[in-house]
Amino acid sequence: MAFDYVVLGNKLKDARESLLINPQDSASRLEISLQEYIDIEAGTNRISGDQLVLLASLYERDFRYFVTGDYPSAESQVQEMFRRNAELSKNDRIAIQQFIRLCEYENFLEREIFQHQFVEIPNYEKYPFDHTYFKKQGEEAALFERQRLFLEQEAITNIFELIRNQGIHIFKRQLEDKNISGLYINHPFAGHCILINYLDDLYRQNFSAAHEYCHALFDSSQGQEVTYLKSSNDKPELEWRANSFAGNFLVPKQKLELDYSPGNIYVTWISLIRQIADRFQVISQVVIIRLCELKWIDEGLRKQLVKDERLVIRYNEKFDPEIPPNLSSGIREKSTYIIRQGLSWYFINLATEAYRRGEITYHKLLDMLLLTSEDGYQLLNELLIFLEVNS
Repeated sequence: MAFDYVVLGNKLKDARESLLINPQDSASRLEISLQEYIDIEAGTNRISGDQLVLLASLYERDFRYFVTGDYPSAESQVQEMFRRNAELSKNDRIAIQQFIRLCEYENFLEREIFQHQFVEIPNYEKYPFDHTYFKKQGEEAALFERQRLFLEQEAITNIFELIRNQGIHIFKRQLEDKNISGLYINHPFAGHCILINYLDDLYRQNFSAAHEYCHALFDSSQGQEVTYLKSSNDKPELEWRANSFAGNFLVPKQKLELDYSPGNIYVTWISLIRQIADRFQVISQVVIIRLCELKWIDEGLRKQLVKDERLVIRYNEKFDPEIPPNLSSGIREKSTYIIRQGLSWYFINLATEAYRRGEITYHKLLDMLLLTSEDGYQLLNELLIFLEVNS
């Protein structure tokens, strides 16, 4: 059967338009005229293999997606996300597409190279709740998950590690849109994928991770979901449920009742809320909401507390659980840059170990770590030396 260049052209056009890349930029990447590129998308000008590899890199897709009719990509989920969130900037669209590639790479490393085995997470969408209250469903699911994961009532010290241990791909990435806290995609072969906006407060990121975890537990049939700090979701009940789950999962009511008691004067409320926030690694607003749900705080006190600057926990008072504590100042600075760009130490360790074992080439390692420039080679060599010394 002859190769269908019209189908290929349509895929290229859809991929380009989804990232808001104009045809001239694509033509320039191939060093051809604009008309020649337009003819490629129309299927009337045949594209070479080398040219296709260049465009696949530009569009942040696996080149096999373009040449294989049944390649299991997340294209439909991503296209639907971009359609429903048309205000996404070009840079954020590219960041999301790179995140998808990282999830695909991580899935390949975990499942095919290292043979990791994960227990399938529950699908609470099919759970026979005896009511239809979304917030209550979130609260009950949080209790179920704490029991399933043997967490009892203790604080979760690293929500990202916990989620990753469920076979879920979770990354951070600094996005331009400050209103986005995170997003979820159900990938057809990589499975559950979560991206958290690194632009957010570190403790807010923990809440967002638990929030997106709820989407994985309840809303995988939706295919994709973008969470905004100021919600513009057309299904707000899903966000209500996810917020309820996150609050109850991270800060269990039973532990609050067991270890704490209501403040008797205003200054003790300040001390109490900061203590709880630090212990459970959540922002003070989350603690205030939980105490309101316990009916320890009334509406008047709540309004007073949310405006009190003494409840703002500064950046230097927190730590990022995704960054190893034994890093030198130089590597720590570089690791912060790496995470802002969408990588994680977990993924870096997987990829570099695969390289050391000879499972992937040095060029493939650079590709996986989103490193292409001379600076990338230098950074990678520093990381390899650090990981070798500390392994």
